[in-house]
Amino acid sequence: MRPTSVVNLVPIVTLLLLGGMRTFTDGLLDFRTMLNGFYGLPSDLFEINYGNPKLRKEYDFVIVGAGPAGCVLANRLSEDPSVTVLLLEIGKGEIPVFSDPPLLGPTLASTDYNFGYQTEVQRYGCQGLRGKRCSWAHGRGVGGSSIINNVIFTRGNKRDYDAWARAGNPGWSWDEIMPYYKKLENANIKDFGDNGFHGKGGRLSVEDCPFRSKIAEAFVAGAQQAGYRYLDYNSGDLIGVSFLQAHTRNGRRATGGNSYLKDIVHRPNLHIMTRSWATKVLIDSRTKEATGVQFVRERRSYVVNARREVILSAGAFESAKLLMLSGVGPSKQLQRFGIKVLKDLPVGEQVTEHGGVFGPVFVVNNDPDGLRSLEQVATMSEFMRFRNGSGPMTSNSVESLLYVRSPVAEDPDPDLPDVEIMQSYLTFGFDSSPSTKFAYQLSDEVDKAYFRPLQKMRAFMYLPLLLKARARGQVRLKSTNPFHHPEFKYQYFEDDRDVEALVYGILQAIRVTSQPAFEKLGVELYANKVPGCQHLKFNTLDYWRCHVRTLTATFQHQVATCKMGPASDPEAVVDPRLRVHGIRRLRVADIGIIPDSPTGHTSAHSFVIGEKAADLIKEDNSLF
Repeated sequence: MRPTSVVNLVPIVTLLLLGGMRTFTDGLLDFRTMLNGFYGLPSDLFEINYGNPKLRKEYDFVIVGAGPAGCVLANRLSEDPSVTVLLLEIGKGEIPVFSDPPLLGPTLASTDYNFGYQTEVQRYGCQGLRGKRCSWAHGRGVGGSSIINNVIFTRGNKRDYDAWARAGNPGWSWDEIMPYYKKLENANIKDFGDNGFHGKGGRLSVEDCPFRSKIAEAFVAGAQQAGYRYLDYNSGDLIGVSFLQAHTRNGRRATGGNSYLKDIVHRPNLHIMTRSWATKVLIDSRTKEATGVQFVRERRSYVVNARREVILSAGAFESAKLLMLSGVGPSKQLQRFGIKVLKDLPVGEQVTEHGGVFGPVFVVNNDPDGLRSLEQVATMSEFMRFRNGSGPMTSNSVESLLYVRSPVAEDPDPDLPDVEIMQSYLTFGFDSSPSTKFAYQLSDEVDKAYFRPLQKMRAFMYLPLLLKARARGQVRLKSTNPFHHPEFKYQYFEDDRDVEALVYGILQAIRVTSQPAFEKLGVELYANKVPGCQHLKFNTLDYWRCHVRTLTATFQHQVATCKMGPASDPEAVVDPRLRVHGIRRLRVADIGIIPDSPTGHTSAHSFVIGEKAADLIKEDNSLF
């Protein structure tokens, strides 16, 4: 066996990808023996065991879905030892050897930790992706999408929350939500940690990334030279630039599972059942009251009753699907599949999303960081460095964010941005394994012609993200089979203004990169044309419009499928206390309740929804 300093983890990652997670875990014993015996690595590198409890017939609360919100709820509701809680999760526990390093997010997104959802065939976007479909990644496993996401922690603009409150959702304004953000957070933010907007001692670690490339430093400096202010984007105002705040702990991914559940699995009143697929919420058709949940585990069907409430935290897609399968949803759609309508509600009638674009890309001629390939980083020596809280594996590659307002922004408020520009210290050419290609659905042609040539270069890219897309879609049932994926009716860029906003983001990224701060790096714009855009003159508005429609990106931020709103809102599914309209003892607590696309990544929102929902449930059940 080779010395630790040169042992490469890429073959292990490739085995995971090509053989599938099941094949890989079948061989864990030998791998564990090798790592423990030769390297002395701890056993918690492997799947976190949340136990195999003996199922009771009845619990006070049954929570479906162990995403961030579900993990928070399971923790908070089980704090009272007299209250029994069952948490059902389709997936399994995290495997820290792969889920801990943020840089390996695409690897996890290429496994069964991801539902692998895809949009319908696109007419105006995703033209350079496989089958002209965008990947709508959605995490499954204890921690949900916090296992596979980019660990970006952004709360969004305070105006988002105030708009929710004005729309008839008391308790959700910025000032009312801020205490929950402080409660959940254990912040280690060098420049802004003492500004009054961050919490200490919470369960979720939020920190500056331990690794910071020279590109990030140049970008933040260059943005200021271009006229943007340096600010804390988690203080409620966004337009400006800042280094990334990540939900990591000493550079390790902080998930809903390892932050809220890992240390409390011993609680006798909390049962966590993984590999358990909820198939129906049991609702009394006479009283319109949720009584329990039906689920399948290891090919056996179970029914469990809920004395107090059933809480759906399965994510924007699965919670909506489960409601419809249970008779709560648009009557015409349910009747189409022969499902008895218990409550006609607009479940899944809208979904909004943060569309984006991969690029522009820049080549670095004077490389101070020496980062050219994943093979350089995925070595045992780098892994040990990561375990000690340092090195590039502690970053997901996105290091800083710039928020801008485009000329086509719809909201009249001049302080509300409509585009976020993420700066990444690498490109997809950094990864020679199939993981990134599969995770982001890159077509063979685009991968070969545009990204493969970058394998021999030091390069980085920007990821402009559309915060306020005009597109609206729907989530539909595909059949009555609970194991079928939902059907997604969503088209990117039907409104040309969405493309124009992203093109503006591209031009701002180019403008920032042309500032003096980048001179020492010797950067130049990567001039290869994306397949399908070769007929257009490079670096023109028409070229970038084509680039946006070809290399369309998505960032797991779909919301509004179970929209929160008062009973007077015809689009609302749940009320401001997250109770499903017209059905007693049933709530939805995940990002599906968010009324419209927020100006932030939704991982932070999922955690805060869990904290807020826990207090609402305790109040309504007299548990304080």
